[in-house]
Amino acid sequence: MNTGTGDIRWPIAGAITISSPFGPRSAPCATCSSIHQGVDLTPGAGTPIGAIAAGTVRVSTTHPEYGQYVIIDHQIDGRLVSTLYAHMIFGSSPLRPGDTVAVGQLVGLVGNTGASTGAHLHLQVMPGGTTPVNPIPWLTANAGRTL
Repeated sequence: MNTGTGDIRWPIAGAITISSPFGPRSAPCATCSSIHQGVDLTPGAGTPIGAIAAGTVRVSTTHPEYGQYVIIDHQIDGRLVSTLYAHMIFGSSPLRPGDTVAVGQLVGLVGNTGASTGAHLHLQVMPGGTTPVNPIPWLTANAGRTL
C-alpha cells in the first residue's frame, strides 16, 4: 500500500503534512496529552497506512485514547524497533497479534477514533520497543534503506 523502495518506508504515500509534531504541546482536547510521543500526519480520512518495515504484530485492538491502533515489532540493524499506528477507522485493520507483516503492507486506514480532534495517523517510533523518539528525523534517516 505504501509506495517507495527499501526495507524501511514512510507509512503514507505522497506528501507528508504534520498537524501536531513530537514533544511538548498545548493539549488539543480534554483527554489529549500535552507531551506528544509521536507525530500526527493528516493525509485525509480513509488513506491507507503501510507498515514502515517488515515485522510482527504485537498489538491490534482499541483503546480510549488511541482508538483503533496497532503496534508492530521490527528487527532493524539487529535491534528491536516498534511502531505504533493510532486513530484508525474502526475495523479497518486486518492485522491480529502474531501476524507477520511485510514492509508497506496495509496496517489500516486513517481515521478519527479515540481521543482525536480530526482524521489523522498518530505515528510513534520506539527503539527498544518502549521509548518513543521523534519519528520524522528517524524516518528521514532510515527510509529507503536496504536491511
